[in-house]
Amino acid sequence: MKILWFSNTPCSASAQLLGKSYSKGGWLNALQGELVKNVDISLSVAFYWPKPLAPFAADGTRYYPVLRSGGRRPLQRIMGRFLGWNNQKAELERLMEVVRQVAPDLVHIHGTEENYGLIQRQLEVPVVISLQGILSVIALKYFSGIPFSVLRHSDVLRARLKAATIGRHYKGIAQGALRERQILAMTRFVAGRTLWDQQVSRLLAPRSWYFEIQELLRPSFFDQVWSKKTFGRPLRVVSTLGPGVYKGLETLVQALVVLKEARGMEVEWRVAGLSATHPLCRTVARWLKVDLAELPLSFLGSLDEKSLSALLLDSDLYCQTSHIENSPNSLCEAMLVGLPCIASFVGGTSSILEHEQEGWLVQDGDPYALAAAVTALGNDFERAAGMGRAARKRALQRHDPLCVVGAVRKMYADVLNSGA
Repeated sequence: MKILWFSNTPCSASAQLLGKSYSKGGWLNALQGELVKNVDISLSVAFYWPKPLAPFAADGTRYYPVLRSGGRRPLQRIMGRFLGWNNQKAELERLMEVVRQVAPDLVHIHGTEENYGLIQRQLEVPVVISLQGILSVIALKYFSGIPFSVLRHSDVLRARLKAATIGRHYKGIAQGALRERQILAMTRFVAGRTLWDQQVSRLLAPRSWYFEIQELLRPSFFDQVWSKKTFGRPLRVVSTLGPGVYKGLETLVQALVVLKEARGMEVEWRVAGLSATHPLCRTVARWLKVDLAELPLSFLGSLDEKSLSALLLDSDLYCQTSHIENSPNSLCEAMLVGLPCIASFVGGTSSILEHEQEGWLVQDGDPYALAAAVTALGNDFERAAGMGRAARKRALQRHDPLCVVGAVRKMYADVLNSGA
């Protein structure tokens, strides 16, 4: 089988192109590594790149960088954002040129965030689209935690000069959501992981055949096992948060304030993925009128795979606070090591973690519910540890490499045999 992927990242070539510290898209890297072990699969990966770059081979894969429109130099790209330059027609033609070069039996598009799916109109081979986040829902939930009236004043001068403000980011997601609905309306084969994305796909891709395909996770989280015998005091809580305004940082801070004022559970909360100097941290502090330095809260910035797994093993609880998620890898990784977990009941999280059996689900945006869950589990080690063990058992089955690769191979075969 000749398979062509379209990906939002260069997959396993990310470290080569962006530096060893680049850590996004790890699950795709893992899937790529397993697939290329199959001698009957020839894999090519196409991705957008800001400057001309010739195709190259590495890791048993052929890579096709596709020039992104908007200028080859940083200043040109910034001007393009200011002026709304968008030569999508030229980009789609470049994508089709890759298809012509590879001549694949099947095209697999990872995510609906980019315009890759629009080439379905021109393709004669079957196309599978994997759902990652769903922009149409993200756009609706974008300002669930912090209102735009607050966020619009948080943009630093650098963001304004680079046309990278919150407003422009939201506009990009809203425009992407419109394109996403166009893409899914013509899609015949959809891959997803949760009951939520399956239900949404029935609405947005009503003619499609749905496949459940779980994700692979990074190796470190399979090899490490949380093995504490008791909780520490203060209780060490950890969260992994990106810079997205819908990730619930304000809920986390409010919950920590509630815990501090209640004077019950003593907590030390550590956040991976954000630095204390990030504009979002300053915005949350200003809006809530809270001095983050006076809270038992530390921001650790971006961590590599090894450092993050060590942090999970050193923690007592994991908390995911997002206002919308499908199947957050950070939660899956915490479950995989067996760390007791709390997560907001949004999107696909109820398919990932069963409430009161494998962890605790709370209403998103409710700091009191989050603080109460931290207190309840933090005061009952045996119950929390039991949930962690159950979560690890579920995660080991869900993310088993042989099962995931087998499901992907079967999906490819079913699609190719469907006659579509």
